[in-house]
Amino acid sequence: MSFSVSWHTLLEEVDDLPADAVLVTPLSHTAFRISDSQEHRIIIDYVEKDERRPLQREQFETLFGRVSDEPTQEFELD
Repeated sequence: MSFSVSWHTLLEEVDDLPADAVLVTPLSHTAFRISDSQEHRIIIDYVEKDERRPLQREQFETLFGRVSDEPTQEFELD
């Protein structure tokens, strides 16, 4: 599956979430909401912090490439 297909699937899933949906990161267990999704980014708001963060499509694409290139090996994730 190409990254473009995965990205558009992610955008569709985000758009289908209820407006008050709260998601939790798997490692730090930080709660956040999706405040906006656009073709080039997803914007999240942390629930317990007064912080908003844009997650750029390019960031996801880089991660997708790293995972696709080395699916059975470990790699550093900065």
